[in-house]
Amino acid sequence: MPNCDFYATSEDHGLLLDWLFADGACHVYELSSDFEQPLRQFHSTDDVLRQFERCYSGGALWHSVYLQLYVLGAGPPFSVRRIQLDPSACNGATFRYTAEGWGLVQLYLSVPRANRLENSHTNHNSAKRAQAWAPIRGIEYGPDTWDFQRISSYSSRLNRQIRKNGVGRFGSRAVLPGALKLWNSGISLAPYVPGKDILELRT
Repeated sequence: MPNCDFYATSEDHGLLLDWLFADGACHVYELSSDFEQPLRQFHSTDDVLRQFERCYSGGALWHSVYLQLYVLGAGPPFSVRRIQLDPSACNGATFRYTAEGWGLVQLYLSVPRANRLENSHTNHNSAKRAQAWAPIRGIEYGPDTWDFQRISSYSSRLNRQIRKNGVGRFGSRAVLPGALKLWNSGISLAPYVPGKDILELRT
């Protein structure tokens, strides 16, 4: 399952999303819908970044946005599954929707909170993993209906774009320019801590 962990701010995410929407090779959806709302498709960088202006029920701003990328021509329509909720734990809501498909590419974006920045993340299933889990998960369209070569090719391009924009790294984790500014100002790139851990700058 090829993945890419990286540190980025909203500005960094904006540049990546500009590339993604201009590239036009995928459609962008939220991983899970709001309570009792249809699953949302995003059509622009601003559509996605506005999600970070939203607040949790306790009043704190969102610090993570979870996206599913549907690579055009790589498979069947993905499944939108209705999830039943416990209304006593969800302010009275009884359901929400989630995007499911063996060939979807995950793009999880994080921004700073409480003087730390968690890593952002990409990933997708391999054909082998999808086949192994198919009898258990029971998703509508099976792994054989997806073009994993096409999915892997797109995922690799996405990861190269992220790493190309990196100005430093911790091991395999790329650090993008906005995240480097945070690090230099004393903000932790979790689990790494300024003054304790060494960030390798790209030359």
